[in-house]
Formats: sequence, C-alpha cells, structure tokens
Amino acid sequence: MSRIKFILNDETKKNQYGFRVRNSGLQLARFESNPVMLDSHNTKKVIGRWEEIQIEGHLLTAVAVFDMDDPESAIIAGKVEREFIKGASLGLDPYTMNNFVQGFDDTYDLVESEILEASIVSIPNNANAISVKLFANTEDSIKEFTEQEVSAILLMASDFKNFNFHNPMKKITLTLSAISALGLPGNTLEHDENLVNEKIVKLHADLETANTKIKGFEELEADKKAKLSATTVDADIKAGKIDATKKEDYIKLHAQFPDLYKSTVTDAPVKTNLSAHVNNPADFSAVKSVDDFEKLDLSAQLEFKDTQPEAYKAFFK
Repeated sequence: MSRIKFILNDETKKNQYGFRVRNSGLQLARFESNPVMLDSHNTKKVIGRWEEIQIEGHLLTAVAVFDMDDPESAIIAGKVEREFIKGASLGLDPYTMNNFVQGFDDTYDLVESEILEASIVSIPNNANAISVKLFANTEDSIKEFTEQEVSAILLMASDFKNFNFHNPMKKITLTLSAISALGLPGNTLEHDENLVNEKIVKLHADLETANTKIKGFEELEADKKAKLSATTVDADIKAGKIDATKKEDYIKLHAQFPDLYKSTVTDAPVKTNLSAHVNNPADFSAVKSVDDFEKLDLSAQLEFKDTQPEAYKAFFK
C-alpha cells in the first residue's frame, strides 16, 4: 500500500480535552527508538510502526507503516488506504500538572511531555484529525488517565476558576502598526485580548510555514545555480576554452563570481591548439612581475601557478 503521512499534533488546535500540546516541549527520543503504532491506544494491539517522524512548522507528522502480515493490521491499513479512517492520536506522559499552563488566549497548553506511542483512531475529536491520551508512566506500569482525571488536572493547574465569567472582556490598546500586522479592524486602538492572542498564535504559525517555504526556495535556487555553473563549464570545456582537468575549480569560480567567469572564460577566444598547449608547457620566461602575470588570461594564470609555484609565491608574498 502507499505510504500515508498523518498529522500527530497541531499545536495551534485544541484537543478533545480543551488544551493544546506544544511541539517544542515534546520529548521524542523514546518514541523514535520504539515508534509503535497502536490500535486506539490498546497496548496489546501493535499494528505497525511510524517512520519519518518530524516537526514541520506547527505540525508533528509521521508516516504510517502497517504490519501487513497481521490480519487485523491489514484490515485497518485497508480502511486507511481507502480513506475510511484518517485519525491519529498521541499517547503522552505529561510528567506533572505544572506542565499545564494557560496560554495567551487563556487556553491550557501542555508545555512539556513525552510521547509514549501514537495510535490510529476512528474518532479523533480534533479539527485536524488528531487527539491525545494522557498516561502516568512509571518504571513498573503505564496508567491511562480517564477524562474525569484529566479535567481535574486542568482545574488544579490553575489558581483560579470561572475566569472572566462575571467580568467584561479584557481590552488591549495597540499601536496602528500592530493592528495592521495582526489584521485587526483599524477603527479603534482597543481590541479584545482573546482575539489579539488568537491572531498572535495564527501569525506565529503562518511565520513558521513561511520560513519553511523560504528555506525550500533557497535550496531550490542553490540547486539551480549549481546546475547552471556545471552546464556553463561543460560548454566551455567542449568549446576548448578551458582545460577539463580544472573543471571543479572553474565550477566554483562560476558559482561565486559569474560575471568574472564570463569575462575571462566564456567571452575569451577559443584556443585552437589546446592539446599542444597541454603537451607543451607555456613559455613564461617573459613573466617577470605581478603586472606581467595579470596580463595573462585566467587559464595561463592557473598554469603559471601550478608550474611555477616559487615564482607565484614570490609575486604574492
């Protein structure tokens, strides 16, 4: 079957318990060493493994690899392949309730946790097809928290209850530039605090996505430049303008100084007897100074450097 990538976590989305999981606080070492894929968090039903586990902007993703020799696993794999099942769920150890903190928009964030496993689930309860299960992990056993226990943990993580239940919404006064950057209405400088924080979270996520794209564009541009340099040098070698034994040096020259390369190599006249030039070293007896050296074309300069090392060092010491 085809390799299918799942979203294991979207740190901009709340899960079924009402909190987000920060990717920056995920401990991946144990999971990467034993990347088990379970059926709905059932530790007795290992249906495959996860590969290509990586953080991509605000997403944690992985590719599902099913155990096709297991009949139950093969059935689930078929449902995934046919898109009847699309959900995944992380099994996390939050270590301590102190790792639940209220974010900018007063939604709880789990700021540090360890991934124990990731499961294929039928109903993930999240807009991006993800959910979580919390476990208390000890040396002896792993205990799954119930929904009631998770709710109690979240209540205990805060020093206050019913936050802003009887109070009017908080307002924040922003500058015009901040309002413009966040895409808020410009008819007032005061805006709802929760809305501002939502905009900040989205802006951060958009920035991560943009940075990923920029990196990809930069790598693509570098690949294009490298190919152009190699193609240009190959053409000049074929035209007899440069020595093929110096190909790598010329490729580096073109990549760093394309204009210099063009003026000294591509635009230079073709050497009509390159083989004779290679078999019979050039006569450099007239080269007595740096000025004489500078009058040579680039190929002759390289040959002078290789064949007259002591004289070359004397010119540039």
